Amino acid sequence: MGEVTRIADELRLLEEGAGFLPLADGGLVRVTGPGHRDVLQRVVSQDLHPLAPGGGCLALLLAPKGRFRALMAVFAGEEDTVLLAPAEKAAELAGALQKYLGLSRCSAHPVPDSATAVVGARWAETAEALGGSAPVLAAGGWQRGTLGGASVSWFGRTPLGVPGAVVVGAGEEARRELHDAGARSMSREAVELARVRRGSPAWGAELTESVLPPEAGIDGETVSYSKGCYIGQETMARMKAYGHPTRALIGVRQLGGEPARPELPSPLSEPGDDRARGTLTSWVRHPELGGVGVALVRRELAAPGNRLSGAGREFETVAFPLW
Repeated sequence: MGEVTRIADELRLLEEGAGFLPLADGGLVRVTGPGHRDVLQRVVSQDLHPLAPGGGCLALLLAPKGRFRALMAVFAGEEDTVLLAPAEKAAELAGALQKYLGLSRCSAHPVPDSATAVVGARWAETAEALGGSAPVLAAGGWQRGTLGGASVSWFGRTPLGVPGAVVVGAGEEARRELHDAGARSMSREAVELARVRRGSPAWGAELTESVLPPEAGIDGETVSYSKGCYIGQETMARMKAYGHPTRALIGVRQLGGEPARPELPSPLSEPGDDRARGTLTSWVRHPELGGVGVALVRRELAAPGNRLSGAGREFETVAFPLW
């Protein structure tokens, strides 16, 4: 099977069924210690007090001036709190949090373990076939269970920018059971296409230390504007009350130019103008549409139908979802 055909088949499966993708490790960080939830409450952007054990939410760690530092899913336990981040970012997240937790008797540590993401239109019923609770996971919560005789944890979020769940533990046995339940192995390329289609910002691509959360459109789900003080809260409150971001995320479709993957990030300009008006932050090749991507551009250029150029390519801005 050719590469283009394989990716096309995987995209169809994501739209109609379920797939699974092994993760490098669980991407988990465990936070413990007396009063650790209150400490986290004073650090991260979301209100954690309403979370009961088994509940979850999305939150950010921000710099004092409100710029992005980390994105995480927060899951409440009885005696601990578990954070889910992209696998390659777990140690970075733990280190960043430990700077603040270290002032108390609390700690944040990465939890290395095998993990598998379950994605696609039928991810919830597939997880339920393996013992996960579809209502709990679909609400962004978490639960413990067993799979193939091994203890596992199900988390109703993925760190991939697409809906789904992550099962931590059981390793190859989890993937065998997922296959038996009708799910099929996915490539990272297909899942990345699904993320770009949705316009979900990714840590390290759209989400960098130069970005304010409202510019990436993630403050609605990750920031509480009613809780008390946390790191970066003054900037978030000021933007909410008095202003709006000067940049926004938009989808782009390649109209011409180099077919190979460009170097990212790459500045974008309007035709005939050398001034940088935006940045191409993600780019993938769709088997039928060609090059598509995500760009962070000046707000006045974020409407569909504008032309931009950069990285030896011509682009047109398009709304999400991209197809």
